[in-house]
Amino acid sequence: MKQNLFVILAVLLFATACGQQTEKSNSMEEEIDSFTTVLEGDSTIYGLVCDGCTDTILVFLPIKNISANPDTFNILEATRQHRIFGQLNVGDKVAVVRCPADSTIANYVIDMKTLCNTWRYEALPTLHVRADMVGRTEKQMINNLPDSIRELLSIPHEYTMQIKSDNTAMSRGQFGQVEENAVVEYPPIKRYGQWHLFNGKLLLMEIALDTLGATNIVSTDTTELILLESDTLVLKFKDEIRGYGVKTN
Repeated sequence: MKQNLFVILAVLLFATACGQQTEKSNSMEEEIDSFTTVLEGDSTIYGLVCDGCTDTILVFLPIKNISANPDTFNILEATRQHRIFGQLNVGDKVAVVRCPADSTIANYVIDMKTLCNTWRYEALPTLHVRADMVGRTEKQMINNLPDSIRELLSIPHEYTMQIKSDNTAMSRGQFGQVEENAVVEYPPIKRYGQWHLFNGKLLLMEIALDTLGATNIVSTDTTELILLESDTLVLKFKDEIRGYGVKTN
């Protein structure tokens, strides 16, 4: 009887261990799949940072074939050109754009763990021009305001952009038009819902609901990565360079 009980317990422990291993494996596969989205025409490849990296060498394990031997990329020129974005730690997921003329050279390396975060910046308002203010200069309008209203112009508003590992995005801030009787107005932002990397660029997709309630992409901002660190993100948009800090709870 004791022997049978021991066998039953052993089977249960084995089944539990297998279940945990399967769950862990499935979780890893889901996490890996979230970084395999590649747009048409995009040459970005994704992988994991391996031990042995230096300022000139990236040891890279392809995500789509983690059983393969790691690849080695020359990143000397990318380092010189400040195209290594984020700190490359062993185990981090990275995006690599290879040199078209030499596939052993990486032109861009982007640390996805650093990029996928909630980023914030602050913007100051401007005076909302009502119908009775038309024709006046900005200085005239501000000089005629009481101190309490002028103080409103120095109060910043926080904007955030969350970049998630499943290629979804979420932005928070001032959307749409302000009310006519508003005293100040903050610059509107786009409601981003998706993002992708494309040959070293960061694409931010603006979304909107149609008349049937379906979500559609209505525009895409192609931005250039200028700086990416654990607490700083700088993007070059078409008409401005915008700096973000990481948002902490």
